[in-house]
Amino acid sequence: MDTEATRAALDALIAAFTAGDHDRLAACYHDDVDWIFHAPVATFPFAGARRGKAEVFKGFVTLYSEYRMTGYRVVERVVDGDRAALISEVRTVQRATGRTLSARIAGFHRFAGGKLVEYRGFTDSFDAVEQKLGREVPL
Repeated sequence: MDTEATRAALDALIAAFTAGDHDRLAACYHDDVDWIFHAPVATFPFAGARRGKAEVFKGFVTLYSEYRMTGYRVVERVVDGDRAALISEVRTVQRATGRTLSARIAGFHRFAGGKLVEYRGFTDSFDAVEQKLGREVPL
């Protein structure tokens, strides 16, 4: 894919993700996507390593059932050929508590044929756990 096609595919993926539109989001993913979001799975069960669109979307069902997206802003974006890197500010509300969580997420994407084939996401998981719990975790 060329850079412009990758940029368009990334924009479509972000729009579908922030809207929580599973049908549009599914159209953005390759059936055999290799997907990892680095965060503690015991606290954030939608995270971890997943292979294939069906497994990724099981995680998304959990994500959207536990959290409501209230903000998403791309802070930095680099797109080159079939790859894209983002730093995003994400704001969600935890449905069970009403607590707002804010995070910066670094995401690394690879596309083929207009679909996401590989994703690696990173966040400050220690901070995310403290926000989810609503308290500092003693060290």
